[in-house]
Amino acid sequence: MWWPNPWEQDLDAIARYDWVILDREAATFIAPLRERNPDILLLVSTNACEVGFDPEGDLEDNAEALAVPPEWFLTQVGTVLAQDVDAKTPWLPVEALTVSDGTQTYPLFVVGDTVLIEGESVLVEAIDTRTKTLRVRRGYVRPASAHQAGTRIAAHITFWPNTWVLNLSTLAPRAEAAFQGKTVDNWADYNALVGAAIVDSGDWDGLLIDRSDPNQSWLIGGSTARTIDPDQSNTLLTDYTAFDAAWNEGLRHYEAVLRAHLGEDRILFPNWGMENYDLLNGNNYEGFPLDDGTSYRGDWYHTVFGPLPDIGSYFDWMARGRQPNLTLIETYEDDGAPEATDDAAYANPCDAPDFTPNYRKMRFGLATALLNDGYFSYEINTDGHGSLCLLWFDEYDNAGQGRGYLGMPLGAAYRTGDPRLGANLLAGGGFETAEDLGRWDLWADEGYAADLTLDSGEAAEGAASARIEVRRAEGTDWKVSFSFAPVSVRAGEEYTVTFWAKADRPRSVSVWVQQDTAPWETYLEMAPIRVDTSWQRYEVSAVATADGDGAAFFFGLGEATGTLWLDDVRFQAGSRNVWRRDYEHGIVLVNATYTPQTIPLEGVFRKIRGSQVPEINDGSLVDEVLLAPLDGLILLNPEASAGDAGSP
Repeated sequence: MWWPNPWEQDLDAIARYDWVILDREAATFIAPLRERNPDILLLVSTNACEVGFDPEGDLEDNAEALAVPPEWFLTQVGTVLAQDVDAKTPWLPVEALTVSDGTQTYPLFVVGDTVLIEGESVLVEAIDTRTKTLRVRRGYVRPASAHQAGTRIAAHITFWPNTWVLNLSTLAPRAEAAFQGKTVDNWADYNALVGAAIVDSGDWDGLLIDRSDPNQSWLIGGSTARTIDPDQSNTLLTDYTAFDAAWNEGLRHYEAVLRAHLGEDRILFPNWGMENYDLLNGNNYEGFPLDDGTSYRGDWYHTVFGPLPDIGSYFDWMARGRQPNLTLIETYEDDGAPEATDDAAYANPCDAPDFTPNYRKMRFGLATALLNDGYFSYEINTDGHGSLCLLWFDEYDNAGQGRGYLGMPLGAAYRTGDPRLGANLLAGGGFETAEDLGRWDLWADEGYAADLTLDSGEAAEGAASARIEVRRAEGTDWKVSFSFAPVSVRAGEEYTVTFWAKADRPRSVSVWVQQDTAPWETYLEMAPIRVDTSWQRYEVSAVATADGDGAAFFFGLGEATGTLWLDDVRFQAGSRNVWRRDYEHGIVLVNATYTPQTIPLEGVFRKIRGSQVPEINDGSLVDEVLLAPLDGLILLNPEASAGDAGSP
């Protein structure tokens, strides 16, 4: 359970969980929690790349934000002051308000931005485009000072409210700062010192590193950032590949230094962390599965089984993470933060008198976790976590009968049932002959270029494959497409694409089906697939949103230049994502498809008899079950106790 509130919540309820994350101020609760559960693991938290601030706070409240040199902040592209300003004037004249790459124009400032000028931050309240002047609140968190004409001024990057993003990349300008008598010249080393001190401040088992995800160019978009300026040079980038690589290098360095400070035995646990298996005690899949069954990084199958480049799949982390391995599937009741409500008493959904958890979503996440040996948590949302509600379910302890009721796993997860796929709707996808290749079409828009050949020296199946070399690309996937027509899809039906692929460098591939004439309506769209540099088989499913006859099936390849090989491409109605894992005292089933699945059990099993969802957990004996879409189920051996619906 993440961030419960031990000041207000029952300590016995908190101590039920196997491991818990607490705020550093909660160190006083370590001893009473260990008294209640000697095996509990207690982690304190830090953040890899964000520092919080209180706009109404005093110097002590904002000590962490004030200690950071301005060179360490990650900012957007900026400009310079057009004239000298003193420490009081609310009007800041600037040389420019926009920047352009020749195709798109980006605003340098918008109302509501916090803006960095040397050591000061200001809040933008209005923009006069005629005079190129910003009206600002001076000394916003970081104190006001005078600045000379020509001084750089640029917007902070903020992802979470009342935080600023720090520059973990190796492209960041260097500046010195001291912490507990040690002087360093970059954020990674400084933050590692801070994190180690947090752990040492109490009897903690280890440290959660929040916001430890790689490839931070995803920050661009929406209200988070319009641009990123990694070296604070006011240079507009059109390709963030080098920045992402530098960020990942800095993230790796930060985690390595932190590991060195804490030693080999302390736990380091990331949130959506990079594939640093040798440094970290597992990984967290926050918010997975989402309402639609996917994750923030891809579809259900690849998040669970892989490949999931840069992050690593759930199964990858279970196999390769350090011990103790805390790899976690963390499912939320709400995919996003709670929406504002007129009634503040019900801003926390758990406070509503008629609140009922999404038991199906919980079962789906829990059963997915039980396909391997990781942990599971179900929480209300990312804006409050356990402090909102300490949820507990019949499936956790067999409706009060006791934990560990499933026993140990008897083997690996495997596909089960009979989820047959329909006929292949594509022709020539084996790419064995020039005739096969001729059934497909390669198209490149203006500014893009690509070549298609039959490669008899590379194949995953048979003797040849399709080789596509993207020679020019400007970042839009559909502007280089490899397609087959015609295909037909039906609204509400699930379809699966399977194919073998490799690339000369890791790259994303988009897959969709759309109308083959104007207005080019999209009928079906798959989650993007990250293709690696060795032959691998990929399989992904999605539901058609509209009927489409005479449509076309597309691979989108225009995101980046490079070479891609494809082989044995199939597009079929249905999905095979029905899974089972056997345990000593029962079984776990997962239906990750978007249609109900009848699953023969090859024996008789007993349902849990629970109080929360008696229509599902009714204690009955079954030899087959009808499992709803995106659902999971735990069944017991017939001789096992079904549970007592009246148990607490």
